[in-house]
Amino acid sequence: MKQSVKIVFDRRGKAEKTGFGTIEISIYLSRDERRWESVGTATPDSWEVVAQNRNIVSKVRHYEQIINAMSMLGEEMTVDNFNNHIYAELAPKKDESKNMFNGYDQRQSFVHFCREHIEGENLRPNSLKGFRVVFDSVEASGILNTFADLTPANITAYDAWLHRQNNKTDYTIYGYHKKVHKYTKLLWRLEMIASDPYDHVKFNKGCNKERVPLLESDLIKMREANFTGHLDRVRDLFIFMAYTGLAYCDMAMFNYDTMTEEHSDYCYIDGSRMKTGSKFFTPILPPAMSVLKKYNYKLPIISNQKINDYCHIIQADLKINKSITCHIARHSFATLMLTYGISMEKVQRMLGHKNITTTQIYGKILKSNVERDVEMKLKTLR
Repeated sequence: MKQSVKIVFDRRGKAEKTGFGTIEISIYLSRDERRWESVGTATPDSWEVVAQNRNIVSKVRHYEQIINAMSMLGEEMTVDNFNNHIYAELAPKKDESKNMFNGYDQRQSFVHFCREHIEGENLRPNSLKGFRVVFDSVEASGILNTFADLTPANITAYDAWLHRQNNKTDYTIYGYHKKVHKYTKLLWRLEMIASDPYDHVKFNKGCNKERVPLLESDLIKMREANFTGHLDRVRDLFIFMAYTGLAYCDMAMFNYDTMTEEHSDYCYIDGSRMKTGSKFFTPILPPAMSVLKKYNYKLPIISNQKINDYCHIIQADLKINKSITCHIARHSFATLMLTYGISMEKVQRMLGHKNITTTQIYGKILKSNVERDVEMKLKTLR
């Protein structure tokens, strides 16, 4: 007999491109009747562990019980009948009016409501991944389960839970709250909950940790190092990003044959950013071109997380006292261009920033720039 309820990973095959796939519960009722329910996202390496989350395991068992009950009652195995059982469980009893607000059952799943809206908002892949990560954490916390749980006290408890994980800064946690607040506000505007709990709490925004770019000397050190296997490929991908300014997701989608054009001494990448859709036009500097030639113009694809993990090993091996990640490669490119006197506006175009204020974040004045300008422009000062 075909397994009625099971957990399926990456049914749509997106993990190879984005590094993340969707975890779904497959409810098989009959040959033509099947229900799919998204319950989270994960990497190919971690999805089996994530799927053991107590909430997911509990759902699988509950759905199996519903199917067994339908079979015993001789009901037709259709999605509509299956859903009727779920809705019947949520339907208020005569003495349970206290669970209702404005006609809406406050025992509805908050996470399910949010995920349905997220999947229907046509978000770009990186934004979609960010929202999925946040609501996976909401589910894992076990605090904001239902509409009734959306209280100032529980929002504060969720904040404390995030801090107890010891792997996020105040700035990152504030970003989590912004995403959750988007949907508590929506529920309040739709008059599905009595009030927005975020109107009664306030959290410290914190400061975004300043990213320290690699200097050209650091990049040369990486280029000249002898690595093999995964470390060699990861180093090459980092160097490609550091000498083109491409973000990881744009590098993963890079196609030399369709996205490049030659002008004078350089080849340029003409593309659109996966994250924002904005256009960028950036040179493939000689070290990046060497990487392309090494791989016959087709880059090896490794997940963002794996690249960052191996970059930390490279960082330790080379004794570089700075954090090395995919985004640091992009940051280093911007700083390198500004160091060589490329204007802020041109760097903005290379990086594909819609607003120049975003580019200015990368424009930290290096000591070498100060020394150069003092020596060149103030040498006649007496």
